[in-house]
Amino acid sequence: MGVWLGVFPYISTLMDTPNPKLSNYLVYLISFIEGGVVMVTEISGAKLLSPFFGASIYSWASTLSITLLALMTGYYAGGHLTTKPKFQSVEKIVWVFLLSGLLVLAMPWLATYIMTQTISFSFFSGLIISQCIFLFPPIFLMAMISPMIIYQVTKRAEESGKTAGSIYALSTSGGIAITLLFGFYIVPEFGISHPVRILGSAVSLLAIGLLIWEKYTVKKLATGVAVLLLAGTVLLRKDELPSLPKMTMLDRSEGLLGELKVVDQSGFTPEGKPMQMRSLRTNNVTQNRVLADMPSQSLLYYVNFTKQLLAAFPEKQSALLVGLGAGSLYHIMSEQYKEVTSVELDKRIYDYGVQYFGMKEHDNIVDDGRHYLNVCSQKFDLIMLDVIVGENVPEQLTSLECFKKCYALLNDNGKMIIENGGVYDFSHNSFAPSIAKTLTEAGFQVSLFNPLKSNEEGDIVFVASKNKADYSQVNLKDDIMIKAGPVNTYALNLGVFDEANAKLLTDDRNYTDKLLKAHYLAVRKGVREYLIQEMTYLNSGDHL
Repeated sequence: MGVWLGVFPYISTLMDTPNPKLSNYLVYLISFIEGGVVMVTEISGAKLLSPFFGASIYSWASTLSITLLALMTGYYAGGHLTTKPKFQSVEKIVWVFLLSGLLVLAMPWLATYIMTQTISFSFFSGLIISQCIFLFPPIFLMAMISPMIIYQVTKRAEESGKTAGSIYALSTSGGIAITLLFGFYIVPEFGISHPVRILGSAVSLLAIGLLIWEKYTVKKLATGVAVLLLAGTVLLRKDELPSLPKMTMLDRSEGLLGELKVVDQSGFTPEGKPMQMRSLRTNNVTQNRVLADMPSQSLLYYVNFTKQLLAAFPEKQSALLVGLGAGSLYHIMSEQYKEVTSVELDKRIYDYGVQYFGMKEHDNIVDDGRHYLNVCSQKFDLIMLDVIVGENVPEQLTSLECFKKCYALLNDNGKMIIENGGVYDFSHNSFAPSIAKTLTEAGFQVSLFNPLKSNEEGDIVFVASKNKADYSQVNLKDDIMIKAGPVNTYALNLGVFDEANAKLLTDDRNYTDKLLKAHYLAVRKGVREYLIQEMTYLNSGDHL
């Protein structure tokens, strides 16, 4: 609040009389802030959507479309209002500024409430209806401000073009500055909901201060007190971590990848024995699952399969892991390789891995995986890309150019492993053969395995070697989630997939989102069904 209070002495120096009207300088300040708030609201709208409807290309397409719709209609409405005498004052601009601030303040709560109601709708209708309710209104009101400011600042008709250009440039500069601040510092450090509440409160209180400064009235003072009470209630409200029968939420946070949760719950082994599990969920999609009382032991098929597969590799000096996934693979690799480098963009995943999943503290590199590969010069015996999971598949890590870089970073007998987990229907899946095709084009010899020993569904493990690999002598042992037998009995033939529609994936033409559309929707459908059950239970009152 000190920042905002510091604005008022500066404003007073711009006034011509002891009790002046709001000047153009103040209107410029509003324009700058409005541009920033619009961008933060757009980013926050997408992130708030993630736990319910995911963060796939479809969620972002909806966010951008609703934002553009709000801007279009807001610009038109603001311009139209300037033709009405009672809306031609600077005071009316501040009132619109106030209302938009209040909507931003309420957005995290409103978004959660609305999406608990729309989660049962079809994916696309629920997605769009939700954002029309919680994202459209604040951006619509903010968009009204620019044409209203242009009307106030323009003195002569021949200056209108210059004035409009200046106002939109100022608004955009605010968007740039505040977006950089939020994207590079605030969101990674503090998440989404609380910073948005603080921003909404700051905008609302600034508007109230400006209204009272211009002309004191009881109505304005009462409005200010009400806003203060509302902001205090929202900011001091503590979000509790909900629990369901046989499930306890240990931690929750918001940040770069959206919402992260650590959950303990009861379950059963494949043999039907009861056990206590711990899961890491990104936007309610499971990223890792371990034994709660022995968190270094993963309960994912592909992780336990990879553990035994690595034991058969001859070279064990250096390894690179891109994508931590709470640390199960890092734990396995650090036991078998002398030096393991891990790269994870979201620091929260590293922190959760150490705190809840038994991962040893180490110097994790916080970076985008593709960027690290591009600047890396070290050679490795193993590169592990654990990045194809759920509905967030980074295209930059599945391209021909990326695979060629990985090929160059491997030693002569080096291998690269890529995992594609939770595939529901192999026969209609053309993404797996596309990955195989692209790896082959990059120069790799490619083998495919499924730890579930199924030709219909499961986890796909790609093993890419610089030289032809012979696995005929490799035998797996009985282990948790894995049955003993020759590793070749886990092998997959590309014929079980939809090879006819396989594509070569490049940076210029990467078809990942298109090829995985059915998979993304299936993953989100499963999550939504789970959330519906959860909401039904919480609303029933049985947990009280």
